[in-house]
Amino acid sequence: MRRDFLPQLADDVLGMALKTSTWCCRGLLCFASGFLYAVDLEGLSLPMADTLRAANDKVERDLKTLVSPELRSAARGDLGMLYHAQFLLGAADIEYTKAIEEASLPRWRYLRGIVRMDQGGVLEAIEDFTAVVQQEPNNHLALYRLGVALVVTGDHFQARAALLRAELRVPKSPAVLAALADAAIAAKNWELAKEYLERSWAVEESGQVAYKLGLVWGRLGDLKASRKWIGRRSPMAPTIEDPLLLDVADRSISPRFFVKAAKWAWERGDADEALQAYRFASDLAPKDVIIGLGLAGMLESLGRLVEAIEEVRRIVRENPDEGAVWRRLAGLLHSTDVSAALDAAKMARAFDNDDSTRALLAALAMKARSYELAGSVYEELTTRDAENAYYFYWLAMARLADRNCEGALESLAEAIRLRSSWGEAHVVQIRAHALCGGPSERVKARSKASALLRQRPDADLRLTLAFTEMGLGNVDEALMLIEAELPHPDATMLGAALRRNMLPTAPFAVDSQWWEPEEIRRSLTQNAVQRGG
Repeated sequence: MRRDFLPQLADDVLGMALKTSTWCCRGLLCFASGFLYAVDLEGLSLPMADTLRAANDKVERDLKTLVSPELRSAARGDLGMLYHAQFLLGAADIEYTKAIEEASLPRWRYLRGIVRMDQGGVLEAIEDFTAVVQQEPNNHLALYRLGVALVVTGDHFQARAALLRAELRVPKSPAVLAALADAAIAAKNWELAKEYLERSWAVEESGQVAYKLGLVWGRLGDLKASRKWIGRRSPMAPTIEDPLLLDVADRSISPRFFVKAAKWAWERGDADEALQAYRFASDLAPKDVIIGLGLAGMLESLGRLVEAIEEVRRIVRENPDEGAVWRRLAGLLHSTDVSAALDAAKMARAFDNDDSTRALLAALAMKARSYELAGSVYEELTTRDAENAYYFYWLAMARLADRNCEGALESLAEAIRLRSSWGEAHVVQIRAHALCGGPSERVKARSKASALLRQRPDADLRLTLAFTEMGLGNVDEALMLIEAELPHPDATMLGAALRRNMLPTAPFAVDSQWWEPEEIRRSLTQNAVQRGG
């Protein structure tokens, strides 16, 4: 990891924080009772300030029960790492110091040394890195940072000694080799500096190393080589693997931090805190699709459908070319505005023309009674996946709704061939034969309905038998079955057809759930459960 990584990371976090509209007051004392020192928090967003306050309060509570010095040191040090990640270096220095006072562990001295170096306290940093090396003589990271700090003071002899010890441990570290070059430059040993810089460049082409090579070549009198290398300069510093700084970086209060906090709060049953954390994440990263959809999902699960829809509409405005966002909007809208849901599904297909998006579009077309559109999409799906019984079944339903009996029966036969035990497909096939078939098909349909009714005596099958009786002209038998099931919607539909002395035009009542594909039914059930229905 580059030495400049954490400052840059902190700048990025603060940049996101500055986009939010609510500000915390200046100084930690203003929001954390019991804090014995002040931290300048001007410019931090309220979410970040709230998180720091909560972390501090937790540490203060935990310290009352922690007896072991090591555990107390760990609590203080972890808080210091949190401040360090936000580039609140003064607060981090204080917490690392308190951690060291509890137990003088090398990790806290090392991190305090980095913080002090970044604050310009080079001599204090040297003390910390020296102490770490005394405790852990083979710690190449502490040796490296000690050498860098010594170069800054002009003590190139001691710097080189520390860096050579680091090189023994990591001979191909571009950062250690570049630091050895710095020590050689401080000693005006240009040939040695060039050697180290070339070795560093061979491992990693860093822009800062290129610039230093240009300067060294200039000192050696080769202006052409100097110009060539200086032309390759960039702010990129040679990297060094630093697990402790990676651990610090993981504590950055970024949008992902708040997503984790939301998950933790949700798991412990605190829905309000989980929702607040998700909103903080969304505020910090308003264009992040995953975070926005996560917030919408949480709102939906809490039964706050209107807010969930508004959140997804906001994400659509931020990401109008994201099919997943349009698909999610369609899924949320269908229970309140099916026309708008259908439009959203069409937009989703324009960007993500996969099978799940097509299936949702077809399902919404069924709900919106746009049967021609539904049929065309289901036909595409059966072409793309010729072994999927579900697509053939719903192609048949769309064709029945569109009064295409012949096409519907073909699709039903294929669905049953692919999935012979599918009860719903058999029921639809019986009713379709009763409506569309000739006398022999209607006789077979009645026989099949009777057999199924003996296996599963329910209203749907009794009314299916009534369909077949009507198809055969057995009015009295049909009427007896129909009257027994009133006010079932299908019974009402069949009774009205009998009074007109004709067969119904569709196998199910217009508002029947039989017309709702699984994508619709599943979502409706979920919404009902969330509303307490």
